[in-house]
Amino acid sequence: MMRNCFVRELQFKANFVVRFFTESMWLVMQFIYIGVMYGQTGEIAGWNKWEMIVLMGTNYVIAQLFEALFYDNCIRLTDQIRQGDLDFNLIKPINTQFLVSLRYTDYASIFNSLVGLGVILFALGQMGVGVSFGGALLFAALVINGILIYYSILFILSVWTFWIGRSNNLMELYWQFGQFSRYPGEIYPWVLRKLLWTVIPMLVVSNVPAGLLIHKLQLGGIFYAFVLGAVFLSFTVLVWKKGLQRYRSASS
Repeated sequence: MMRNCFVRELQFKANFVVRFFTESMWLVMQFIYIGVMYGQTGEIAGWNKWEMIVLMGTNYVIAQLFEALFYDNCIRLTDQIRQGDLDFNLIKPINTQFLVSLRYTDYASIFNSLVGLGVILFALGQMGVGVSFGGALLFAALVINGILIYYSILFILSVWTFWIGRSNNLMELYWQFGQFSRYPGEIYPWVLRKLLWTVIPMLVVSNVPAGLLIHKLQLGGIFYAFVLGAVFLSFTVLVWKKGLQRYRSASS
């Protein structure tokens, strides 16, 4: 599936370049935003300028890889459920949730994630912070965990189409939720912060892997992040199976 998507991407090279450029411009705007904020203060909620840039770069990497693998598929899923096109996936000899979640790959977003990784390494260099091989592997595992949490939330919102018939407006909640992961958890009020660590775990997505790199994370936070990721991913399987029981195919 990834090979087929790569061949398709090569047929529209200009679109690939434009997508890469526009996403890079968004990252530049974030740099400007952080520069303006820290032009007025030395730190925000205990985070200095370069630590905030590490967080921004981490969030960018996770968001881009999520969009590369899952975002377009979850958006397409709502139409497949509503129009009955899910039939063509259900008859294939493969796990259907796997198929509908990973059918299409956005390679421009994969390349954009490399830019975000460069931002992280640059910021760590400015801070004089090194990363061991084991630390890099743990960071990569936490990034994957964050991507799966993003996926779980959007997939569950997509699957609600089985019950409500049309969930486009509900899907907009994903973008609103995602804004919380761009900033340190310490800036939010206590109640909201607890909510963002549990029910809507957007702080787990990027604060945990970024905190690992800048030594603002305890071992318990790492364990909690992996457990929460596994719980959310398991919940998608349950919701998907329940949703299929309500599915009305095009032939019904």
